[in-house]
Amino acid sequence: MIDIDDFLKCSELRNFDENFSLIKYVSSKIDEPEARKIIIHVLDIWDNVNKDAKEIWIDLIGRAGFYPYFMDKVNSQEMISLSTQTRIKTEFFKSDYLPNVYFHEQQKEIEQALSNGENVAVSAPTSFGKSLLIEEIVARRQFDNILIIQPTLALIDETRKKLSKYKDFYNLIINTRQKVDTKNIFILTAERVLEFPDLPHIDFFVIDEFYKISNRLNDSRIDALNVVLLKIMNHQPQAMFLTPTVDSLSEAFREKYQINFFKTDYALVNTNVAEVRNRNNNPLTGNSKKNKLFKMLSEQDDSSIVYVKSPNEAYKLAGEYIDYLDELNYEVKNDNLEIFEWIDTNISPEWQLKKLLKYGIGAHNGALPRHVVTSEIELFNERKLKVLFATVSLIEGVNTVAKNMFIYSQNKGNNKIDFFDFANIRGRAGRMNQHFTGNVYLFIDKIEGEEFIIDVPSVDQTPVSDEILINIPDDEAKEIKRKRELEEDLDSEIQDIIRDNLISIKGQKSLYKYIEENRENLTYLKWDGVPSYDELWKTLYLGYKFLKGNEKEGFAQNKAVTALKFVNQPLKKTIIEQFNFFESQGKKDSLNKAIDWVLKFQRNEANFEIPKILAVVDSIQEYVFNKANMKTGDYTTFASLLENEQVDERLQFLIDYGVPSSAVKKIRNLPDGLVEDSQIMQYLKNNIIRISNNMITYEEKLLRQAIQ
Repeated sequence: MIDIDDFLKCSELRNFDENFSLIKYVSSKIDEPEARKIIIHVLDIWDNVNKDAKEIWIDLIGRAGFYPYFMDKVNSQEMISLSTQTRIKTEFFKSDYLPNVYFHEQQKEIEQALSNGENVAVSAPTSFGKSLLIEEIVARRQFDNILIIQPTLALIDETRKKLSKYKDFYNLIINTRQKVDTKNIFILTAERVLEFPDLPHIDFFVIDEFYKISNRLNDSRIDALNVVLLKIMNHQPQAMFLTPTVDSLSEAFREKYQINFFKTDYALVNTNVAEVRNRNNNPLTGNSKKNKLFKMLSEQDDSSIVYVKSPNEAYKLAGEYIDYLDELNYEVKNDNLEIFEWIDTNISPEWQLKKLLKYGIGAHNGALPRHVVTSEIELFNERKLKVLFATVSLIEGVNTVAKNMFIYSQNKGNNKIDFFDFANIRGRAGRMNQHFTGNVYLFIDKIEGEEFIIDVPSVDQTPVSDEILINIPDDEAKEIKRKRELEEDLDSEIQDIIRDNLISIKGQKSLYKYIEENRENLTYLKWDGVPSYDELWKTLYLGYKFLKGNEKEGFAQNKAVTALKFVNQPLKKTIIEQFNFFESQGKKDSLNKAIDWVLKFQRNEANFEIPKILAVVDSIQEYVFNKANMKTGDYTTFASLLENEQVDERLQFLIDYGVPSSAVKKIRNLPDGLVEDSQIMQYLKNNIIRISNNMITYEEKLLRQAIQ
């Protein structure tokens, strides 16, 4: 009998007899998780394994179905000749479309189901290799239009980069302004799918992070994701739904769309979970907890992510960790990163993040500009950052992993993390072919396992929001009376407008009736271009009042003041003004608070919420005033400037490609005849030396990466 926990602590296996004894044990349990754990650990300590035993281990690696590892070892090990039978079996697991790619056993099972034209849902650990299944479908080039839904813009950009090698065959589309060709890969958020004009017939449909469709998560994206599911599955495409480990999936959903559900715990990395406790075996608290974390981090040679509940805690802990390192006479790691010049020019030389980066530390949160987030991840992957203090935005929003995961906080914002959150965070430790074993250090109470069944509100309808219900066809709606009440007193045109806006149906109806009844007096709604302060706050006030239930005039006025600053002046000036305001209030660390406040406003309000509210009010006022033959407003220019950081509409796709707006604004004198993204890309490639002449090194580098 082998003590697995003891074996997983071994750093060498040099004795042949010990190897052979272990090999016999593993052979008897080759299809069980225990055997897989042993094999993965052997791979982890491969350089310290007995040379004569390696050939037998390689055979076991193949028998376990670990063909990516098997072929790697076969190709690197001298004097190994595969039998004809083994060669035939191995070729079965080789992709016909991806060069030198071998599927592991369970990937192959799913790949075969896809080859048979089945719809599949896959619940598997982070290290399973689900994204490889997407690339396999793309590489086949058998579908004209593929739609891949990702939950975040960061994941969209990551997927775009991964699939850019297929742009000779497919037109890659990541925003609603791009032109549709005959063969396209749409990589979009659910919201962008619904905004897309004239989406063609979709042949293959993927939803990544499918668990976000569930009512259980109370996520703001649930409505859009469910409506997209209804809309696209109407095309009857072949479909694939991917999720981290869940227990089950709505039976009604599986039956309706004939889904073959694959649930597996199959992983190609090991995860060691260690509870960090005091002498009484209780979780540490206060300074003892913090000091223990800092000591462990400082002793690690490999990359580490520290999970914390909020951006504030990330910055606070990271700053205190720097103080801890200073006491150890730590040598500054990064004196001259390219991003520093951008930070100095556009944010502030005194920004806390710059100091952290110098020490090889990152603080990741969803409010940072997208290119800063991407740069942090790249620096982390390049080992220029050794530690990332990260909120859930990193765990859910980017496919990065580390050797070590420190789960420091029990919360996600104000709510406690549940077992599903914990499993998702834990899954970021370890990476195939890079870290065979990931370490998870648990500073919180142990989280017990619980069942997570993905419900699909648009199919199950128990419960279902108004916004989803109004999009369900009459013959499928279980609450037809409620649906009729939502549609009551609305003609078909305004019904369509309200349905497509996908925000509070009752709020929109009230807003529509208010504008209809008061249209003679609502001249402040009839603006276009950039509005005056009065026009903007009064328009926003109606939006917040009816759509969000916030009737405070001061709230709308504050949003209007800041929104106009984002459109009319540089970001740095807005930061300085906010800093001066915080200083006058006597706030501590007012500069970093001002930077955080402004960047959070930019990411949440300017880039998303305010344009959304304006789009809804715009659609309803246009309908009412047009029907009455009155002048209408047009908020699209202002909303676009706000959402895309004052960038020329033709160049806005570069923001999605991870180019800083500061760089895009330096692209001047673009010929009027250039409209399509592909034309503009070619123009930028042909003129890159002249165009980048006035850019700083960091901006030029990101622009060159985007137009490759």
